[in-house]
Amino acid sequence: MKIEFRKITNKPKPICITLHKANSDILDENESIEVQGEVIRKDNKLVIFQGKMSGYLQLICARSGQDFIYQINESLVLYFSDGIWEAQNQSKDIDSLDVIEFFDGFIDFDFVITSEIESIRLDYNIKE
Repeated sequence: MKIEFRKITNKPKPICITLHKANSDILDENESIEVQGEVIRKDNKLVIFQGKMSGYLQLICARSGQDFIYQINESLVLYFSDGIWEAQNQSKDIDSLDVIEFFDGFIDFDFVITSEIESIRLDYNIKE
């Protein structure tokens, strides 16, 4: 799902994306992810997404090497910039490393969610 930067206003716009095996190349049969929230424009170059990521991922335990199903239920706050984010000219409330930059005038939520999933998979996961 791509959303054009210029169409995001100061009024919150709801976002709901569901990924599973049928519509995603990175998920297996028993995995699914849902992202719900809203995007809102903070200024002319910055958009904020606030929401929640939930679902199930199959991970590998770092201790035993066994596969296990992990239930995700996390808050998600993402910052998007239309072009290069110049932190020195902007608010000190946002770390420049937290801003995702896009250069084609669109926010690609599929790319962002895929990156979040891969980040979780690469973490040090322990089966409880």
